[in-house]
Amino acid sequence: MGALNILLIDDDRNLVTTLSHGLQKAMGNAISVALCFSGSEALSLLATQRFDVVISDFHMPGLSGLELFNKIRQDYPETVLVLITAYGTDALEEEVHRLGIGYLTKPFEPSRLVQIIQGLIRDAESAKTSDGPENAPDILIPDPRGNADLGRLMDRVFTEPGAPNL
Repeated sequence: MGALNILLIDDDRNLVTTLSHGLQKAMGNAISVALCFSGSEALSLLATQRFDVVISDFHMPGLSGLELFNKIRQDYPETVLVLITAYGTDALEEEVHRLGIGYLTKPFEPSRLVQIIQGLIRDAESAKTSDGPENAPDILIPDPRGNADLGRLMDRVFTEPGAPNL
C-alpha cells in the first residue's frame, strides 16, 4: 500500500491538530492528513477526495461520529474507520463491533491508534484476498505483533516535554 490518506474529524481543534502532527511525525511521508471539525464538513470533503482511513470523534454537534460512519460505510465501504470517544458505553462498543470499525476511548496512547489503524488495514487487505465473509475481520484489536518500532516512535512523540495528553 502506498501513502495513506487520513481524514481526522473532531470538534476539539486542539486534539485533532495534535493528533495530526503526531501521526505525521510518526509515519512521515507514509501519510497525508486532512482535518475537519464536523461531520457535515467531512462528508463534503469525502465527496471530492478519497481517504483510506477516517478517524472521528463520537460526540460532535450535528452529525455524531457513528451517524457519520454509517453514511461513509454506505458510500465508501472499503474505507477504514476508527471512532474515538470519551463517552464509551457497552452499547456503543457493541455497535462499533457490529459495524467492523476501530474503537478507542479517550484518553488513549497515540501509539494505540497507530496499532489499530495498522491492524484494520491488515484485516481489510486480508479480506480483499479472501473468497468469503468468513475471513472478514470480526474483532477490532489489531495483532499485537504490529509495528513495534512505530509504536515506540509514537510514544516518544507524545511523551516529549510539553507534549499534550490526549
